Amino acid sequence: MSSGRAHTPHRAIPEALVLAVRPGFAPSEKPPVRIFLGTEPSQYRAERVFLWSVEQVRDPSRVYEIHLMKSLSGFRNLLWNTGFTNYRFAVPAFAGYRGRAIYNDVDQIYLADPAELFDSEMDDHGYLAISETDTSVMLMDCEKMGRFWTLDGARKRRKYGLINAARAVSGTYGVLAPEWNARDEEHVPGRTKVLHYTTIHKQPWRPFPERFYYQPNSQAELWFGMEIDAARAGYRPADDEESEAFAALRRTPGTLDSSGGSLADAEIRDLAERVGARSLLEVVPGTSGPLPVASPNFGELEVDRVGILAESTPELPRRERYDAVVCRVRLDQLPAEDLPRVIAGLFARSRRLVFAFARCDPPPRRRYLHSPQGTIDQPAWLEWLFETAAAAHPGIHWRVATCRKKAGSDTIDFGRSRVEFLHGSVFPGADQGLVPRVWVLADHKPGHTTQSEGLAEELGWPHENIELEFSVLQELPNAWTRGSPITLTPQSRGRLQPPWPDLVIATGRRTAPIAAWIRKQSEGRTRTVQMGRIGAFENDVFDLAVAPAYASLYPDPRRIETAAPVTRVSPRRLEQAAKRWAPEFAAAPTPRLALLVGGKDPEHEFRSAQAQRMGEEVAELAVREGGSVLATTSRRTNPRVADALEEALGDACALFHRWDPNTSGGENPYMGYLAMADALVVTGESASMLAEACATGKPVYIYPLDERSPGLKNWALRAERWLANRVTARAYARPVNRRNFERPQRGLELLCARLLAHGFVRTSGHSRRLHEILVERGLARIFDGKLAPAPASQLSDLEIVADRVRELVGMPCPERRDHTL
Repeated sequence: MSSGRAHTPHRAIPEALVLAVRPGFAPSEKPPVRIFLGTEPSQYRAERVFLWSVEQVRDPSRVYEIHLMKSLSGFRNLLWNTGFTNYRFAVPAFAGYRGRAIYNDVDQIYLADPAELFDSEMDDHGYLAISETDTSVMLMDCEKMGRFWTLDGARKRRKYGLINAARAVSGTYGVLAPEWNARDEEHVPGRTKVLHYTTIHKQPWRPFPERFYYQPNSQAELWFGMEIDAARAGYRPADDEESEAFAALRRTPGTLDSSGGSLADAEIRDLAERVGARSLLEVVPGTSGPLPVASPNFGELEVDRVGILAESTPELPRRERYDAVVCRVRLDQLPAEDLPRVIAGLFARSRRLVFAFARCDPPPRRRYLHSPQGTIDQPAWLEWLFETAAAAHPGIHWRVATCRKKAGSDTIDFGRSRVEFLHGSVFPGADQGLVPRVWVLADHKPGHTTQSEGLAEELGWPHENIELEFSVLQELPNAWTRGSPITLTPQSRGRLQPPWPDLVIATGRRTAPIAAWIRKQSEGRTRTVQMGRIGAFENDVFDLAVAPAYASLYPDPRRIETAAPVTRVSPRRLEQAAKRWAPEFAAAPTPRLALLVGGKDPEHEFRSAQAQRMGEEVAELAVREGGSVLATTSRRTNPRVADALEEALGDACALFHRWDPNTSGGENPYMGYLAMADALVVTGESASMLAEACATGKPVYIYPLDERSPGLKNWALRAERWLANRVTARAYARPVNRRNFERPQRGLELLCARLLAHGFVRTSGHSRRLHEILVERGLARIFDGKLAPAPASQLSDLEIVADRVRELVGMPCPERRDHTL
C-alpha cells in the first residue's frame, strides 16, 4: 500500500511457501511436490482460497513447495490478458531446469491431492495438459521443456509463439485427464480434481470490478464455502515471519507517522465507552517495548503503548489482551505482504475493539483493458483484510479511519481531511445491550413507506420515521442528484441533522439520493438499506439493496432478491388484526374470499367489463362453496369500475370497502381482510398486494388484468420491451474463444451489461414474471374458479431480509426455521 495503491513489489524470482510435514506424521520418502502458481495482486482472495484448498487435500506426510509467480520483474506484459499470462513459460527456469513441476492459474481450487498429479506417469512427454494450447494446468518435465521455454523467451515472446514452439516437436505434448482441469459447469462432484473458474466475468470473488460486469457462477457456493472455512480457521498462507521490507523499516523507524488528532480520539473514546472498554493498547511508530502511559485523551482507561517495530512479539506489561487496541501507524505505510500478519496481531491482542488508520485511495476507475500494474480496489481490500481477521476473533468490532492524501502533500491530517470509516463485525456495544438507531425515510408513497416500516418493525429496534418533502426537482434522474439532498424542500432538508443514525431504511427512487447523502454526512458510519426496483444500480451508493426477483435487475453482490416486494405483514400484525376485526366479520359465511382489487397501470388496463366478469366468477366460487366475499378497491381503481364490480358480486359480498380520497373517516379493513379471509383473490398487476396476500400463508389466486389495448402508449411499451429483451439477451450471451470456451466479456456484451447494470435499460413485463415466480414456489396459483388447499409454505422474505440487515450492522440473528429466498 505504500505507493498509494496496493502494489506488490516486483520480484526477480517467485516467493516460495513451504508446507512442511505435519506434526505427528512420518516424513515421506517421495520428493517435494512443486507447484508454480500464476497470480497477481488483484487475485488476493483467489490466491488464499487456492492455497487453503491444497491444505485440505494434501498428503500430511509430504512436503509441498508453492511458488507464487506474482509481479515478477523483466516481463513484457502490456498485451497480456491477465497479470501472469507468460509466467507459466518461466517455470522450467525457476525450477532450475530440473525435475517436475505443476503449473496452476490462480483461479482454481484443488479437490484432490496435487501429489497425485505430480506423481502421474508422463510417458516421456515434456508437458501434460488437457489440450496442446490450454496450459492453465500443466505437469511438466522442466529439463525437457527448457529446450522451448527459457526465462528470456517467457519475458519477451508472445504466449502462442511459445506454445507453438513446443508443439512443433512431436511427443512433447501429452494428454492430461480432464478432471485435472474441469471448467465451471464441467464440475462433477466426486470426480473433479481441479475446478477451474475460467470465465473471468463469472469468477465469484470479482477480482476486476473495474473491467467487467460480473454474472452468477453455478459453482460459486463451493468457492465461497472454502473462503468462509479458511476465515473461520484463521488461515494465513504465509508464516508469521516479517518481510525484508518490514525489517528495513526497523532500521529507519522515523519514516513512520503517528495518526490521530482530537476528532479521531473522540471517535475512539466514544467506541471504547460503547463497548465497555477499561483497558487500551496503543500501537505506535518506533521500536520501543511496551510501557504504561498516562493518556489524558482517554480518561480513566488503563493505557499501554508499544512500538509496531518492536522485536518479535513483546511481553505486555499488565495483560495479554486489551479491551481495545488502537494502531496509530497508518497501515498504508507498511509493506502490503505484512498487513495480514499485522492486522491479525491487532485482533489477537484485543477483546472488543480494534481501531486503525489508513490512507485509502478510491477504487480504480472503470477501464476495459487489463492493467499490468495490477492495481487493487483499496477500500475493498482493507475491508477484506479486517473481515478475514475478525472471522477468527468473533465479538470484536473493528473500525478503520481512512482518508485521501491532498494533492501536492505527502501528509495526512485525520483532523482536517475528510474521513470515511470502514467498519464491521459486531455492532459496538451489542453485548452491553445497545441497539442501532434506525431512520425510515418516508416519501409519501404508501407502498414504499409500508415496505420500509415492515422491515423496521421486523428488526425490532426503535425507529424514527423521517417525512421527506420533495420539490419540483424530484423529477430529475437519480444520476444527476446522486448523493445530494437537492430534491428536498429547504424545510425538509433542514430536518436532516446529526446525530446520524446507525441504519437508514429507504424504498423507491426518490429516497435513494437522500439515503446516500446521509451516509456521506456520517462519514460511512451509517449503513443504508435501499429497497425497490429503482435506486440501487451499480453507481448508486448503498450497503444493501433489496429488490424483487421479477425485476430481473443485473447482478450486484450488494443486492439480495426476494420473490416479491417486502411487506409489513407479519404473524404479529395478523394476530392483532384478527382480534380487532373478528367481531366485524363474524356474520360473514365461511369460507371467506378476500378480493383485493387494484387498477390500471402502464402495462395493464382495468375496464368495467373485466371487473364485471371478475366479480361474477368470484361470486360464483363463493356461493358454490357456501361462503362469502370481502372486497376492497384501491387508489388505482376507477369509480365506474368499482361500481361494476360491486354490482357483479351481488349478495355474495358480505363487505365491500371502497377506497375514496375524499373520505378521511372510517378505519380501513384491509389488514382485517388478510387476517380473517380463508383465501385471497388479488388482481395480478399489484405486486405489493400479492406479496401481502402470500405472506399470510393462505391460498392465493392471481387474477391477471388485460394488457393495454393498441395505441401510442402500448406501442411505446412494446418497443421498450423489445429493446430490453435484445439488450438482456446480448448481455448474457456466451461467445467462445479459439479454445471453444466462453471468452471474457467484451464488445457488445460488455456494453449491454453496462446498460443493464447502470439502469439505462430496464426490463418490463414484471407482473408476468412475478406470477411465474409465485406459482413456481407454490405460493399462489392463477385463478381458475376452484378452491385449493393452503400452500405448503408462505412468503418468508421479510424474515430473511431482516437477518441480512442484522448481519450488516453486526447484530445477532434470532433462531428460527431455515428459509431460502
